[in-house]
Amino acid sequence: MASTVDAVLAEHPELVRLGGRPPLGVYLRDLWARREFAVTVPLGELRAQHMDTALGSSWHVLNPLISAGIYYMVFGVVLNARADVANYPAFLVTGMFVYYYTQRTVAAGARTVVTNMRLIQSLTFPRAILPIAAAVRESIAQGPVVAVLLGLVLLTGERPAWGWLGLLPAYALQAAFNAGVALTAGRATFHFRDIEQLLPYLLRLWLYLSGIFFTADRIPAGWARTLFELNPMHVYVRLARELLLDGAATPSVWALAAGWALAALVGGFVFFQREEGQYGRGW
Repeated sequence: MASTVDAVLAEHPELVRLGGRPPLGVYLRDLWARREFAVTVPLGELRAQHMDTALGSSWHVLNPLISAGIYYMVFGVVLNARADVANYPAFLVTGMFVYYYTQRTVAAGARTVVTNMRLIQSLTFPRAILPIAAAVRESIAQGPVVAVLLGLVLLTGERPAWGWLGLLPAYALQAAFNAGVALTAGRATFHFRDIEQLLPYLLRLWLYLSGIFFTADRIPAGWARTLFELNPMHVYVRLARELLLDGAATPSVWALAAGWALAALVGGFVFFQREEGQYGRGW
């Protein structure tokens, strides 16, 4: 019987043994065939999000803006971090908006598997579409947020520059990075539900370690500053700041941003897809 099943599977690679994992090529084609799901579902979720609140989707802008105001008082005024930066309000707001984009995506991706168990147990589809859809939703929501960020930076006295067009590829690189981390968080939370409770604290720690409130010059030179500057969150924040405040980003920052995007997306996808046959089992 086993040999018969193996023969059928060999003849029809699109078939997968129960609890098994399809070949990568088949999986990617299946994922691409369901690309509309990754767009239409997030659009519906965005319309429903914050429906019961008076300000609705404006909270995508208000959350980082309110946080920036609080942190300005703490770090900018009390700890005098603004002394290191010519335009500290723009410096801080840019960091907060970039960070919140990743924070929302990772938090949403971490919940995708555990909150869609009935769907997973009822239908056959590439499970990676769930965290990818979450990343797409947050990327769509981030579009208006970037427009608001540009307006705020203008209000602080900055003037538009051709380098601002670099925000588009920078946005794409961060979106790819976010999707990869969302895939990783989705599988990790499936195995260890406690991660869902720990994640807010981990993300808050990441916030404080990413140079959102201060420059890298405050870190002692040596291995500590090197690790700080390699932190992917700091890389994407620095990339956005250099584009908006300096008009251009250094090649090394672009290289780091592209490297983190590729590593996170490929690594996160492989990590998630390796467990494809286990999602939904044992629940």
